[in-house]
Amino acid sequence: MIAKRHLRRRLGQYGALWLGAFVVTLLVMAAMVFGVRLPLARTADLVLPVAFGLLGLTVIAGVGVTVVKDVGLSTKTLITALALLLILPLLWAPVLAVVVTAAIAGASVEYSTAYAQFRITVSHLIYPLAAMLGEDPLVTLIWQAFQVVASIVGAVASVLQVWNVVRPLLYGDDAEEAAEA
Repeated sequence: MIAKRHLRRRLGQYGALWLGAFVVTLLVMAAMVFGVRLPLARTADLVLPVAFGLLGLTVIAGVGVTVVKDVGLSTKTLITALALLLILPLLWAPVLAVVVTAAIAGASVEYSTAYAQFRITVSHLIYPLAAMLGEDPLVTLIWQAFQVVASIVGAVASVLQVWNVVRPLLYGDDAEEAAEA
């Protein structure tokens, strides 16, 4: 039996983590690029590895807490599967913040080694799928689809997390009780 409350809590934490990673990375990038006047690529090379490391450790910790938690094997398996499935969209959050900063600054993010390595790694993950289909332009299409899907997943997760915080403020404690039922 799936522990729905635990699953909702973990998905809520995922949404908060995605939003936090995006916002913190965006703020750090903006401060460094616009405030300190560091080059965008150099700043991205400093910020992205730290963001990836912290996100990875946080996901491992979240799955680890679930594994030792007193929930059923099906819940533990589902949480672990979701963590593996949602790790790329989660890692896209700081990358998206870097891309947004680059767009605002009018700079090119492609000169960043960390950004390029992220794209290469994701391409290596999706290339077997594209190779099975046999067309090179398809790799670009799949990469663009990944960016869109990862952004949508993160945005939806973030909106739901914000809604869970705002809903009790708007509707009182009845909203919390209805959500737990």
